[in-house]
Amino acid sequence: MTPESLVRATENLFSLPDVVLRVNQLIDEPATRPADLAEVILCDPGLSARLLRVVNSAFYAQPKPVETVSQAIGLIGFQALRDLIMATAAVDLFKGLPPEKVNMEHFWLHGVACGIAARDLAARRGLRNGERLFLAGLLHGLGRLMFFSQCADAYREVLRLVEREQLDSVAAEERVFGFNHVELGAELLRAWRFPESIWKVVAARLDPALAGAYRAEAEILQVAERVARQVAATAIDTGEIASVDASDELKVLAERWSLEPDALLDLPGATSLRAFEVFEILLPGSTLVY
Repeated sequence: MTPESLVRATENLFSLPDVVLRVNQLIDEPATRPADLAEVILCDPGLSARLLRVVNSAFYAQPKPVETVSQAIGLIGFQALRDLIMATAAVDLFKGLPPEKVNMEHFWLHGVACGIAARDLAARRGLRNGERLFLAGLLHGLGRLMFFSQCADAYREVLRLVEREQLDSVAAEERVFGFNHVELGAELLRAWRFPESIWKVVAARLDPALAGAYRAEAEILQVAERVARQVAATAIDTGEIASVDASDELKVLAERWSLEPDALLDLPGATSLRAFEVFEILLPGSTLVY
């Protein structure tokens, strides 16, 4: 088995809806207008309703209700539209996983926090088109969901190795499957026709040197993932994440960027506030309380 073969074998299970693929394609075309996107989105009543619900939520705090899809697109912009549509599509695809395999609220809170932290770090670094790192952060863990969904029995051996031999999950996955969830998730994003600037960054999260031209983005994602674990520790009381502290990584990054040593240390707090707002949009009615 390889990441490619597993993704091919689950193509029908984990394929994005045509409307999502078309919207993603249109956003990358310079001549696209809000009306063009609205025409496609209106073909999916559920997506249209969700977009209007989100734009009229407290997150955007509009003085009066937004009533049309075109208005909504004009309000939030193309990049935010892409983030919303891709995020909600991913949540919908994997929402059926049994809670005994994975706590989806914990999973998506971590993803949201990672995406927000990555986007914020990219902005502070002054990276061009750094907004795309929100999706890289949000979706960086999808390979783990694929393992839980399609290889549940084999993954029990991964968990056994983590518990009894004190291996980290990546090393245990490589021993059992020959590849890890990072590689698998990146392959899924590639199959979903994400640009290289996203799936290659996800693929190189553990070793940014492998990202080539996207090394800076991969380094940001690596640190953002640590920030996300620290954020999750403020909401989720588990021994696994309670001791996570991203301060050292943030200080190293600040030094590399020629900033003051403490310049990035406010990131976990700022990320936490935004993460719960976005999380509530993606999973309304969540039982997590901040």
